[in-house]
Amino acid sequence: MKLIAATVSALFAIVAATTAFAAPSPQVTETPVAVATLHQAYKISVKKPAGLIVVKVKVPPYGSFGWHSHPSAVAVAITSGTLTVYDSGDASCTPKRFSRGQGFVERPNHVHLALNEGTTPVTLYATYLGVPPKASPNPAGITACELS
Repeated sequence: MKLIAATVSALFAIVAATTAFAAPSPQVTETPVAVATLHQAYKISVKKPAGLIVVKVKVPPYGSFGWHSHPSAVAVAITSGTLTVYDSGDASCTPKRFSRGQGFVERPNHVHLALNEGTTPVTLYATYLGVPPKASPNPAGITACELS
């Protein structure tokens, strides 16, 4: 009986000492900065190692990016306000409006116009998949829509 009690006491002492001297594991945390729902299917491929960058963008009321394209795909999540996007390939020039919680993906080299037609600022997060963000000027001079 004394042997069992001594063994249990020794095991307890070993466990207590090990626990006391063990360094606590650092806690992993995450903070979402933008959450959006994409309403279309997208396929993006990167053929070689490439850069990725995430930027926070603020668009003031009536602010515009102008007609432009990107050399890589760009995933966008709207966190406040409403961004209006016009597609150069849409002959009817139908605006697509994206509000908080919505998102979209722009294909590489696709000419489009994005602007804030509202009276409140738009905040969005853009993830450039492939290269750093460098909008290229409208190479074909496309002006699919004349906006007033």
